[in-house]
Amino acid sequence: MCGSDLFLQRGGFVGAPMPIVPGHEAAGTIDELGAGVTDLKVGDQAALYYIEAPSDSRFARLGRANIGPDVRRMGVDVDGAFAEYVVRPARTVIVPPETVDPVVLAVLTDAVATPYHALVRIAKLQAGETLVVLGVGGVGSNAVQIGSLLGARVIAVGRSARKLELASQLGADVVLVNGPDIEDAIRLATDGEGPDVVIQCAGSGVLDELAIRIAGWLGRIVLVGTSTESFQAQASSFVWRELTLMGSRGFLQEDIREVLDLYVAGKLATDHLTQNLRPLHEANEALEDLALGRVLRTVLLP
Repeated sequence: MCGSDLFLQRGGFVGAPMPIVPGHEAAGTIDELGAGVTDLKVGDQAALYYIEAPSDSRFARLGRANIGPDVRRMGVDVDGAFAEYVVRPARTVIVPPETVDPVVLAVLTDAVATPYHALVRIAKLQAGETLVVLGVGGVGSNAVQIGSLLGARVIAVGRSARKLELASQLGADVVLVNGPDIEDAIRLATDGEGPDVVIQCAGSGVLDELAIRIAGWLGRIVLVGTSTESFQAQASSFVWRELTLMGSRGFLQEDIREVLDLYVAGKLATDHLTQNLRPLHEANEALEDLALGRVLRTVLLP
């Protein structure tokens, strides 16, 4: 269960058909194959890629099958994985290189692949750069560990002492409590220059504005958290510092495969994402847990 499920529930995906079965961050086992499928077999473990893009779309040809006007999203546009069975096109099924705990496999597909896509594909974070992570939740916590893995100096910003402690455990070099003096604290932690990259992982217009204010010269700002809130910015902020503001939407199949390889190689932690398990029929209670910030992730077990 992901923050995007809350976003769906609150009407954030304008035009999504209702009613719809949510669930886009999922793993399972292949139970049956359609006619003509030869590269998969019944019993294979499967990580599910939630986006189905027309193979002839311009964006798919560019290697960006996660965007475009004709994509269909599992759990948003078509029924998703809050279910005992889900039907997916064979081309959206990813078989891991070796058997992975199904609970872990599910969270790797989004909670880890999303910040991986944002930092590797979109921001192109480099070793030696400084990264500020705003929001240490289900996505932000993994932005911390991926940033550290890429060799960046990572500053994690959040309000919860528990989550900031987690950020330290996942590789944050500096943790800062978000309060009235946070901008001064970030300037001090970056020798007055500001960070090279800011990844904004919370659904908050206030934090979107903060991300723009704290970015350093030539800074890249990546918005990952989805929100219906507006935010304000001045053109001069971007001009004087030559800032780049980017959105990062989900992930690619390649991101899932690369994250799987890193996990199998022992380079990624997932325990912080798999502590809360609930049976499928408690999906409503799990949504409430997420909305109230009690958990980073809940995994539903059919």
